[in-house]
Amino acid sequence: MPVTAPGGTAPRSPLPSVGPVEHPVVEPWPGDRVEPFSKIRKITADHMILSRRTSAHVTSFFEIDYSRIAELRRKHKAAYAERGVNLTYLAFIAKTAAENLRTHAVVNAAVSGDNIIYRRDVNIGIAVALEWGLIVPVVKRADELSLAGLARAINDLGERARGKKLLPDEIQRGTFTITNPGVFGSYAGAPIINQPQVAILGVGAIEKRPKVVTLPDGTDTIAIRTMGMLSMSYDHRVVDGADADRFLADVKRALEDFPEGAI
Repeated sequence: MPVTAPGGTAPRSPLPSVGPVEHPVVEPWPGDRVEPFSKIRKITADHMILSRRTSAHVTSFFEIDYSRIAELRRKHKAAYAERGVNLTYLAFIAKTAAENLRTHAVVNAAVSGDNIIYRRDVNIGIAVALEWGLIVPVVKRADELSLAGLARAINDLGERARGKKLLPDEIQRGTFTITNPGVFGSYAGAPIINQPQVAILGVGAIEKRPKVVTLPDGTDTIAIRTMGMLSMSYDHRVVDGADADRFLADVKRALEDFPEGAI
């Protein structure tokens, strides 16, 4: 599974014209080590500050029961591996997000001055943390891919990102971003929007946890379930809380009831 640093993505589009970014100068103390920003670290730092200046950030959190996905992975992971595809939780999440972005157009939009651009294409960026920085390869027209096709594309882009083999076009024209701090054990995060997009989805750690479950006879019991948090930061200039929560509710429902026929 591609991994990401919480709360950040590398730029894929021209930065908004809001003035240069100036980082305050701090004097080092005796014994400190001073290291200049790498080029990609400088670009990422500037992009994050510009995003905070530009968008009115709000974050919503939804708890997801991944037990259905865990069972489907258990049944089909080996068959996918024989085809050279790693069937990750991220593939299911990206597939479900892509399908729901079709019907929640405002989450797949961009802001241009006083206008909202509703993107026709659903191009999902998957943030990948590397030793030398952060990069966001983009799966183009992700909503048109099968689960297998999307899993293969995510695997391929992640591997080539780590090998510095991505083409310039493969880190451009994203319309929505997914970042995965959960791979490092983070319960949940509030990521920064990747401009000029209006939303970014954060995937928290997926693990077995106790959960109250209602049985068919109406009684409650505590069961061990595979659980995790999804968070989404969104631009409140154009995405209202109700818009974001309806999108997340549909993603939650689709993940918890994922059809085996879509495997």
